[in-house]
Order: sequence, then C-alpha cells, then structure tokens
Amino acid sequence: MVRGSVIVSCGRLAHKRPNGSTAGFREREPGYSGMMGCAFGRELISGLVLMTAIRYKTLRLLTTGLAGVLLLVPARRLEADDRQTGGVAGRITFATVPPDESFEPMDAVVYLTGEGLADAPGAAQAEPPVTLLNQIDYAFVPRVLPVVAGAELRFHNGDSELHNIHTFAMGDRANRMFNRSQLPGSTFTQTFERPESIVVRCDIHSQMIAHILVLPNVFYAMPAEDGTYSLTGVPPGKYELTAWHELFGWMTVPVAVAPEGTTRLDVTFSDPLE
Repeated sequence: MVRGSVIVSCGRLAHKRPNGSTAGFREREPGYSGMMGCAFGRELISGLVLMTAIRYKTLRLLTTGLAGVLLLVPARRLEADDRQTGGVAGRITFATVPPDESFEPMDAVVYLTGEGLADAPGAAQAEPPVTLLNQIDYAFVPRVLPVVAGAELRFHNGDSELHNIHTFAMGDRANRMFNRSQLPGSTFTQTFERPESIVVRCDIHSQMIAHILVLPNVFYAMPAEDGTYSLTGVPPGKYELTAWHELFGWMTVPVAVAPEGTTRLDVTFSDPLE
C-alpha cells in the first residue's frame, strides 16, 4: 500500500506520493465527487468570510460605542467640576488716604493661595499667553501688572526715546533680575518662573516705576472703580486671600470657599507704609 496525500482542486482529483510526485497515478476527470468537493470548499470559504465580516462589524460597533463612553465621561466630569466651584467677592477700602499723588485705589491686587489652585480645572486656559508692559509718555502702562508664574511678559517701548528696564526683587530674589536698555519701538519678552514681587524702574527717567506681581495661579483680580472684586471658578476648600497695594503692602486673611456659593470678604487697608 502506498501512503500519500490528496489534493483537492476544481476540476481534477489526483493522488500524490509523499515525495510530491504524481507519476504512476491516473488523474480522474472532473466528476460528481470532484465538483461536490469544490462546491463544499467554496461554501466553507464563503462562510468563513461572512463570519469574519460579521465579527469585524460587531467589533467596530463595540469599539465605537466604547470610545463614545470614554469621551463622555471626562466631559461630564468637567461639567460636574464647573457646577461645584465657588467664588470669593467683596470690596477693598482704605481707612487712610495717603498724600502720595501716585495713589490709585484700583492698583490693588487680591489673590488666593493654597493647595490645588494651580491645578484647578480650567486654570491653564484662564491666563492669556502673553502680557504686555508698555512705556507710553514716559510712564509704565499699566503701573501695576499681575501675571501668573511661567507666563510670557512682553516689554514694549512705545515712546520715541530710549528707555531702560531695570528690575528689582522685593524680598528674597526668586527670579533672574535684569537691567537693559530699550530702543524706541522695540519689544522683548521675559518669563518669570516663580512667584515674586518685582519693581521695575527706568534709570534714564526716574519718574517711571511699575510693579509686577508674579502669582502662583490664575485666581487673582484688581478692583473696579468702586473697589469691588470677584474671584470665580474656585474649587471648594480653605485658602488664604492676600490683598496688596504698593503704598500699603500686604495683608492676608483666611477664607473658605463652598461649592456653588460665593464667600463675601471685604478688605480694608489701614495705614500706609512709611
């Protein structure tokens, strides 16, 4: 008995020796059994293709549905975070009006400090990418400029004369200070990476002075003309609210923020700095 294998092809049925030769065997012409084998093979292949297509379509539907669920979960979480935030609002007043002609009540700054504020939802988008300190008519505009640590600060000379930008740290220095001249119409950019209070002067024109407050997060405000301020979108928690004015210095008070509520906190500066 000769051992071999069977090759099924459409039209012919032939025996094959183990060495691959078909010599000595007579090929059979297509017949009923050969055609049945081909038909069965085609049906088997068609069934496999159909099953694969169905499984692929099912997998695609499942994948699409899962992706939709994954997209909806963060969105709903953010909406929940927005609904759970609170705020702080109040009025800034001054018990004493200093005789200094540069006194301007709206030059005060209030800001929050505390754990989690820098990573609060939406905090990264709240700060504009570039803040401008201009020089117009031999004055820095604005005179008081709060910025978030890491934000770009652009210095521009809008006058027709040479100016000088000389920065000084108020207290322990946290950032690199610099002293450089600035040609008319020119602009340069500087970034302060850490919170700090900085005084800016022009060595050429002594009346030019500005204050840059580099803050740890975006939860800050400057008062309106009537002294009112508002901080919104604050995560619930216990923080410290600091109020600053160049002629009065700093004062800090604790504050608790409740979800979906606004904490009222008025601040009164007493005596100006000597």
